[in-house]
Amino acid sequence: MLVTKGVAVEGTAIIAAEFRQLLLDKGMPVEEIDACTAFQEMISILPEARIAWRVGGVSALHDVTEGGIATALSELSQAGGRGIRVRRDQVPVFSQTRRMGTILGIDPLGLIGSGSLLISCRPEFAAALVSDLHQSGIAVTEIGEVTDAPPGISAVEGACPVDWPSFDVDEITRLFTRVPCHR
Repeated sequence: MLVTKGVAVEGTAIIAAEFRQLLLDKGMPVEEIDACTAFQEMISILPEARIAWRVGGVSALHDVTEGGIATALSELSQAGGRGIRVRRDQVPVFSQTRRMGTILGIDPLGLIGSGSLLISCRPEFAAALVSDLHQSGIAVTEIGEVTDAPPGISAVEGACPVDWPSFDVDEITRLFTRVPCHR
């Protein structure tokens, strides 16, 4: 199981634009907020999807959207009828997104993530796919594997089992509800 770029690309850009003043008031530097706003330029997943199609060995692609990577992995597991083991400590979270999450009390794993593509591929194709993505300037991280278990997500950090989050609503929806006068 691979994921491109990092989680919450779109959510990071939206929050930087919509909650700019709040982030400034809470101490996030303007340069960091501006960098987050620029994440909107990374929202297309077409380049990596085309590379995955060309390399082959791909059994599923999923654009990470509402509910973030946590929801997308669950949907992929259900659709494929198989379990997915996730190495939570390998899930790439941009430092700016992590900082926003800490400041605003939101979990990046449940934040709208258009711009990230989940790719399920056969192990024998993974190295070529990762290489082609990197050669095209697209960051990609191996975050886990499909298992023979029933549908569901099992997560580990190191060798220790950890909880995998579930979100009733996207974290950005929760944020807009909590901070209605954000501008």
